[in-house]
Amino acid sequence: MNKFYKGIFLIAFTLSANLSNAVTWIVTTPGFSFSPAPITITLGDTVLFNIGSNHNAVEVSQTTWVANGNTSNGGFATSFGGGTVIPTQVKTYYFVCQPHANMGMKGQIIVTPSTGIPIVEAEDKVLKFNPNPVSTKTLVHTGIADGLSNNLIVFDITGKEVHRVENIVNNYALDLGFLKNGIYFAEFNTKGYRRTGKIVISKN
Repeated sequence: MNKFYKGIFLIAFTLSANLSNAVTWIVTTPGFSFSPAPITITLGDTVLFNIGSNHNAVEVSQTTWVANGNTSNGGFATSFGGGTVIPTQVKTYYFVCQPHANMGMKGQIIVTPSTGIPIVEAEDKVLKFNPNPVSTKTLVHTGIADGLSNNLIVFDITGKEVHRVENIVNNYALDLGFLKNGIYFAEFNTKGYRRTGKIVISKN
């Protein structure tokens, strides 16, 4: 197996392995509070809200959360009684129970990076995308001279290949408008040079 395909295999394997280690966290509502709150999870984990029929969980801005407000910021929202949330970004999500936010019924989901994500840490070996997050198109900055070109492969968080572009060059305009919102990973290899990067798809 040559280095290129070995690299692709390792990325797919580590992403799949990481997904297989995903955890489902359960949030309940003893009385008029969420428990646990806050909850710290790893990217790729699932949060299951198992809450009373008079409670829901709605994502709000930090400002709204601090003020015990209940206006949604357009993020996740469960039905009354609960539901499942799969966070797609490494950040803190703020949520409230809309009918009882003024009583301070609120919580946080703190999402930390997954282990095994194939992002090269060295700054000079990271694919850059501008803009990122992406709604439709983004420029791919490979950091490699235009004379060296090869395939770019995009994977979803499960390690499944979702897009492939033949013979891209530096500052290539990559169209990802057909992908759903979420986190993706890209692999670019050419003549011994390897670049990887994370892409966040976020459409309004």
